[in-house]
Amino acid sequence: MAEDLQALHSLAASMLTQLEPPARKKLMRDMAGMIRRANQRAMAGQRAPDGSPWPKRKPRKERRTASRPVRFLYRSGGQLRLVDMRSWMKRSKYLTGYDREAEGIRTFHEDRVVDWLPPKGSAEGGAVRGLKGSVRRRSPQMFRSLRSSRYLKTGHDERSSWIEFTERASRLAQTHHYGLRDRVAPGGPEIDYPERTLLGFNPQIEADLLNRFIDHAGDALGWGRRAR
Repeated sequence: MAEDLQALHSLAASMLTQLEPPARKKLMRDMAGMIRRANQRAMAGQRAPDGSPWPKRKPRKERRTASRPVRFLYRSGGQLRLVDMRSWMKRSKYLTGYDREAEGIRTFHEDRVVDWLPPKGSAEGGAVRGLKGSVRRRSPQMFRSLRSSRYLKTGHDERSSWIEFTERASRLAQTHHYGLRDRVAPGGPEIDYPERTLLGFNPQIEADLLNRFIDHAGDALGWGRRAR
């Protein structure tokens, strides 16, 4: 395939010199769009441009919204009070949710729960220690926003085409593309991110681009019309 690609490169370079500047710019703009779409498809498939899969995300503790209400007696300031939450999350030993009794979002330490009560309308009782909620959420695709046209831009001139991330997105892109060390959040801990190649080519993408270029350039030069 390398010899075929070299032949296509030579033909494309010869055709490019014969095109008028407006036709060159149009072709380069079209090529830039093709390059972006090919890389966007790879990122959407969670793989590098060469087809290899990205390293998977490390499993992390998730805060999941509970699918059932919870009621309990809670010790606060030496007094007991009733807590009734219909929507809540648990992280470590803390439960956070909308407390109907307090009419607001509250956080409670599990060790201060004196007694677990059955939810209203339920005859079931007993402890519910360790509940983390039962709604499992599908892990979202990585870099969904980063691959959008808002952050992944195209560029071209009379002789070349390219794609690049905006200045706002470039630091994040470089961190993941090269597998650098960075902070999880401002002021947070630093971690080593695995390398996930975001932009690039493979021989098939290169061949598709060259074939499309030659077809378009041939139409601009009238080669197809002369052949007919």
